[in-house]
Amino acid sequence: MGGLVIKRAYILAQQKDEFTTTARRIQAIFFLATPHRGADLAQLLTKILNITPGQRPFVTDLHRNSLATQSINDEFPHYSQHIQLFSFYETLPTSYGVGKSLVVDKDLATLNYANERTAYLEANHRNVCKYADQNDTNYKTVRNALASTVDSFRTRSTVSKLELDRDQRRRLDSYLRITDAPEDDFMDIDSLRMRGSCEWLLQRESFLDWRDSANTQLYWISAKPATGKTIASGKVVSHLRDLNRDCAFYFFKHGDKSKSTIQSFLLSMAWQMAFMHKELFRVVLEVCEKNDNLSQADYRTIWRKLFLEGLLKISLVRPQYWVIDGLDECRNNSDMVPLLLKATESCAVRIHLTSRDRFESHRQSGHPRARVLSEIIATQETKSDIALYLKANISHLPSVDQEDRQVMFDKILAKSGGCFLWVKLILQELGRVHTSAEIRQVLEDVPSDMNELYSRILNSMSAAPYGKVLAKAILTWTVCAARPLTTEELFHALQIDIKDSIDSVERSIASSCGQLVYVDSHSRVQLIHQTARDYLLQHDKHPDFGIDKRAGHKRLALTCLQYLNGSEMRGPRHRKLSFTNLVKERCPFVVYASILLFEHISHVDATDEEVLSALAKFMGSSNVLSWIEYIARFSDLTRLIQAGKVLRSFLHKRSKKLSPLGKEFALLDSWATDILRLVTKFGRELLSSPSSIFHLIPPFCPQESAPRKNFAASPRSIAVLGLSATEWDDCASTIFEPKEQFHALACSQIHFAIGTFARNIVLYSAETCQEIHRFRHCEPVRLLHFGQTERLLAAAGAKTIRIWDLTTKQQLWDFKTPQLCMSLATTEGDELLLGALKSNNLLVWDLKMGALRDCANWTEDFEGQRAHTFRRPIAAAFCMDSNLLAVVYRGQDILLWDLERDALYDTYNKTAGASPMLGKRAADAGAIALTFNRASGANLLAAAYSDGDLILFDTSDGYVRALTTANAHTLASSPDGRTLASGDGSGKLQIFDFETLKLLYCIQSTEYGIKELQFSGDNLQILDIRGSHCRVWDPVVLVRQDAEDESSDVVSLSTAPQEVEMSAIEETPLVTALTCQEAGEMFFCGKENGSVHMYEAKSGKHMQKLLSHAEGVSITALSLDEESDALCSTDSSSRVMVHRLVRQSQGWSVSEAVFDHRIGVSVNQVLSNGGCTRLLVSSATSDTLWSICANKSEIIRTVQEEDRGAYRWTTHPLRKDQLLLIVGNVAHIYDWLTLSRLTSTEGILLEGSILPELSVQSITPCFGGSIMATAFKESIGARAKSKLLLWNSSGFNVEATSAVPVPKYQYLSDQVQVLIGSDGQKLVFLHSSGWVCSVDTQATGMEHFLRHFFFPADWLSTDSPLIIEITRRSDIIFVKRDEIAVIKRGLETSERGLDGGIGKSSSLTDVRRPSLQVPADSR
Repeated sequence: MGGLVIKRAYILAQQKDEFTTTARRIQAIFFLATPHRGADLAQLLTKILNITPGQRPFVTDLHRNSLATQSINDEFPHYSQHIQLFSFYETLPTSYGVGKSLVVDKDLATLNYANERTAYLEANHRNVCKYADQNDTNYKTVRNALASTVDSFRTRSTVSKLELDRDQRRRLDSYLRITDAPEDDFMDIDSLRMRGSCEWLLQRESFLDWRDSANTQLYWISAKPATGKTIASGKVVSHLRDLNRDCAFYFFKHGDKSKSTIQSFLLSMAWQMAFMHKELFRVVLEVCEKNDNLSQADYRTIWRKLFLEGLLKISLVRPQYWVIDGLDECRNNSDMVPLLLKATESCAVRIHLTSRDRFESHRQSGHPRARVLSEIIATQETKSDIALYLKANISHLPSVDQEDRQVMFDKILAKSGGCFLWVKLILQELGRVHTSAEIRQVLEDVPSDMNELYSRILNSMSAAPYGKVLAKAILTWTVCAARPLTTEELFHALQIDIKDSIDSVERSIASSCGQLVYVDSHSRVQLIHQTARDYLLQHDKHPDFGIDKRAGHKRLALTCLQYLNGSEMRGPRHRKLSFTNLVKERCPFVVYASILLFEHISHVDATDEEVLSALAKFMGSSNVLSWIEYIARFSDLTRLIQAGKVLRSFLHKRSKKLSPLGKEFALLDSWATDILRLVTKFGRELLSSPSSIFHLIPPFCPQESAPRKNFAASPRSIAVLGLSATEWDDCASTIFEPKEQFHALACSQIHFAIGTFARNIVLYSAETCQEIHRFRHCEPVRLLHFGQTERLLAAAGAKTIRIWDLTTKQQLWDFKTPQLCMSLATTEGDELLLGALKSNNLLVWDLKMGALRDCANWTEDFEGQRAHTFRRPIAAAFCMDSNLLAVVYRGQDILLWDLERDALYDTYNKTAGASPMLGKRAADAGAIALTFNRASGANLLAAAYSDGDLILFDTSDGYVRALTTANAHTLASSPDGRTLASGDGSGKLQIFDFETLKLLYCIQSTEYGIKELQFSGDNLQILDIRGSHCRVWDPVVLVRQDAEDESSDVVSLSTAPQEVEMSAIEETPLVTALTCQEAGEMFFCGKENGSVHMYEAKSGKHMQKLLSHAEGVSITALSLDEESDALCSTDSSSRVMVHRLVRQSQGWSVSEAVFDHRIGVSVNQVLSNGGCTRLLVSSATSDTLWSICANKSEIIRTVQEEDRGAYRWTTHPLRKDQLLLIVGNVAHIYDWLTLSRLTSTEGILLEGSILPELSVQSITPCFGGSIMATAFKESIGARAKSKLLLWNSSGFNVEATSAVPVPKYQYLSDQVQVLIGSDGQKLVFLHSSGWVCSVDTQATGMEHFLRHFFFPADWLSTDSPLIIEITRRSDIIFVKRDEIAVIKRGLETSERGLDGGIGKSSSLTDVRRPSLQVPADSR
């Protein structure tokens, strides 16, 4: 009982301040037969003591699982996880008069903690601490444990120097996504090893040669399954540690995705080596800090950056040992062997490896210096270890006498065949029998073959009267799970699955399938061995417990769907959103179900109606929004991308066998597209505000999309009206940088990059279109190119080419160029970079050495054709597959240069193809753009000509293969070579079949000037840049799989090429001006064709056309006077018209113009007073006040002005008979009736931080006119820098000489992108983040404002000024090119920041997402 007292004392010392110093000094505790969970013998002792006098309450505390022991065991794990624990248990029975038995059984004497080591003692309970002499084996066992512990303390004192900087350690853990799991794995395995086992391995000459030889080598041990390879690996680790050698290790595990990849192996080894050596720690930390996403890279990148260029370059004094177990359980294990061989060649790394396979099956050439020792574990060697295992456990088995026990021992050992797993299972069988006859029967009947043994186990499970349903469920979840579930996860999953409650997963496993499934020290449910999984998946082997893989995944998928469709995943019912009230308590199964559902959907039968219905039920409920919100908040948006692709694949496979009709199919087909679009169009908003998926995103989706149809129809929710789009268009995403001009574009499989005139390179994720990183190029970027391995990015400016490492995000090299580079290419492996310059030079750089390797002029040897030498080329393209360079000269034939022979290959004429007349001038038009077909062996070159022709040349024979008209200015080939895209100056994007130039599809955009086109790495998207925009297009025609391709996983509908008949596209006039009725019932818009229209604000519907200026003359301004219903319109020809609106029974009409005058100079502003008796018409050089009468209008006064720069007039918010003028940073007050200036010449000086380059853009009265909001902006650019200042209106009077902004609104100064207006109560503005925000009179001056909703990025991506208004009913009116959107109830929705402050400005730009601890492989 002393061990229990020590445990309670240690707990109290940790809890009480006065003893914490003492508690911290305790580093290890040794328990000798301590009854951690009580002892069964205590119950007998209690009965005996009950008949004797006296009280002995402590005996009751020793009952199995008593309250006293449970209390200690509940607290002890929390305080003991950082110390070493040793538990020794008795193996001999103790005599107590009426009988004999073990006092404390093994399961009661051990804790089963991750940091516990156990060992048996050949002693009874009385003698576990009594030793005859120093040669006593029990004494040696305890002494060795004490000695190794003391030695580990000494070693730790040196290693602890690396742990001084805890911040650096935490950062490295975060970078590599590694915790203390490696040590946990070792301790789990080492705790299973019997003392004295595996000694045969340490005594082998080959092992000693590997351990001690001066030459590094790979020691490869192979053996049959379940023969103790993992235990042997653990012994090697322990042995090397005992010798104080530097040892890193890894145990592969096939059933756990997080422990079965090369990536996880490399990261773990780097982590372990870093904490063994300071210099390695610094190297790893530096590499990770340069690339914080290294843990998500592919294994080749990790190997190169962390090992080849990092760890393996550092010379260490001591040899390094790697112990690797279970290579056969590693995915792509054949790819790992070359890495290991390279490691042994590069530095002093000695690798010990176990695998089912022999090295000979992985032998590769290319590593002549690598030394490999390959051996097989013989059955006789493992039998010695099995004997030790039997000796330690045989006493627990039933037997009549010692002779019977020895017979049983010999039979088990003989039949084992060296298989530890077989022995373990047979011991479990024997533990269930009680007579000698039963023992003999078990020994005779149990087969020695593992498959036969598994069959016997399953048969016994089938014969059990209870628990078969639960056992089948546990086996199915353990076999088919995407990763091992924790007991808590499985507890909830099973109850959903079998539709019944269970008391304990651990007890259920032990009672129903304990021979095949176990719970590890981290509470994860595991299969006993990979061979058990293999056997169970042969479902025809057993009728009750065989598992059909597809049916198993279906079962798990349906369970996940049932959970996701349950009450825990219901979304919020209110629209007053906040970050805190959405993070609700959910059971642990939410992690698995949410993140890994579609892992199982990808394996189910697509024709399964039950799965289809369950998916449709989930996707049709509001729970799907909670699922999206959960993924955005706690996981990764790529999970949504993967879900969309899996759903597409599922439907595509289904449509091949069943009719793609029905509501369920249509719903899922819609979601397959909708999920992808939600990420690409709203990814930024989902990450910064995951809760926006509930009420803010669905209304902005197209009318026929599933989110809009199902979740945006509530009469109380935000509504977006007036738009005609019913489906998603071909534009998947829009990237808009208003202060940038995009000049270059490049795509790879996982990234795309945009180069700007402002010297920036922005790297994006190809999947989510979210920004990853920004590089600074130091000059305008003209050209971008990804390397063939996709780890390098080359960027060319006018004078410099820079090479960037995408892994570290660091610049590798910079090369000076005498002329502008037209095209770049890399050779295989990215060893060389080729550049074609406008000086007719081909430059070749060595990317390993960072130096110029070669330079050639492709025109210097031309005879008699010196025109080529002096004429500058305009475009060039490489084809590395054919070793060709094509060069375009203005007005001349295309020149093809052979890169391999360094000689002229041919010249191509537009009409004849290959031409022998070098330098023949093109008769009618010259090429302006060209591209090679990127497919291997295609031999095709497409060229666009200035007369609009598009020509396809066959470079193998020089013939013209095809011709069509495209008017193309830029061309791009898909990576697979099947598709050609062209862009022209009008913004039209055309898609052709590359081999025939047959037009497949056309995208007509209203924005002009496509500068460059590129295909995405998967051929499924086209990217273009024009101005400040980059658009990602994904028309379904790009999905062009062959008819026989049954494995395509990207579409759910026919993708036959769509032939396009070109016809004139009807031009819809753009909306250019907007004004709203104060009551909010209607609004008016002017269009670029000169017409003025009326719309209903309630529905956003067009009511009628009111009037028109001259055809084709754009309306530039509209205003409405509420008192007189006078509508004033101004057009681009400086014509100003005033009409009065007349309400009629059938609608509205307008009177004849009461004012119609063309000013003759550009009109900057028109303003009327209340009642529209006065009209102020203002230009840059004059202000004219008109008197408006029914019969006659006349000029009252004209004030001539010098060019005064930007200015703005408004009616004084508090005195309607006065005008207020702001010019620069000075305000003046004028009389409305006479236009007489009432202030002094100096006017009213506007104090505050108004920069000289900013000019006033608008003046907006708010808060009942008490406050006046002024927006200042740079004069250049529609989305230029802006500043908002708020003033007290009362401060603008005729006596005032200065005015200062209201201090409590000063924080808004730099927050506002566009000032929208005021609804009387709130000032509404567009924040620079794209959110519509507001502030009211209750603002406390602590930087608080409400954010309500956001506009989609493509709404804001325009080079024209945004036109947005707000009505008195708080409806937001947004001009979207030729349409007008009405956002109703948008201001009724608001979000609360994480810190509890409503709309705090910092939360808009730096929203922190709460963290959730989930298994690494689920992220």
